[in-house]
Amino acid sequence: MASVSAQDIVQAAYALMGAPYRPWRSGNSIPMWQDDDIPAAHTGMGVVRDHLLRVGVMGADLINFALAYNGLEPNGGTGTFRNYLVNTGSFDPDTPGERGAIALRPYQGPQDDGSIALYVGPHQVIQSIPGEGVTDQFTDKQMYSRPEPRYHFTIYGFLGGVRY
Repeated sequence: MASVSAQDIVQAAYALMGAPYRPWRSGNSIPMWQDDDIPAAHTGMGVVRDHLLRVGVMGADLINFALAYNGLEPNGGTGTFRNYLVNTGSFDPDTPGERGAIALRPYQGPQDDGSIALYVGPHQVIQSIPGEGVTDQFTDKQMYSRPEPRYHFTIYGFLGGVRY
């Protein structure tokens, strides 16, 4: 049985609340903090958290940070994240999500790099988005109704190795 709970993942994500948004660019590593100049002797997750609060967090790295903070392997970017989810289904903005579950729109290309959100309540999500940074101020329905296709989630699923 997994020793990491959905609550542990949510709590770790909240450790980055208020961090600015940082876009991923072709060629960046995932997690992006692997490209940053963090001294090897100081790579504890507290140091990574403090660094990300300063430089910013891309969408998938919010979830990757929460996983790594809890001793689990990061899961990649929006293009590959679905490969790490379990018990997936089609996203439905009218169906409440379970705390710690994921809403995902995979990477579609440079004009639509997808989006990912972590459920913290039945419709409430925490995510890192342009112009807002890491925030929990929007519901899944509010994000899904935005005009930008990147927020039209298509997949709902659970993080492997996490107890729900």
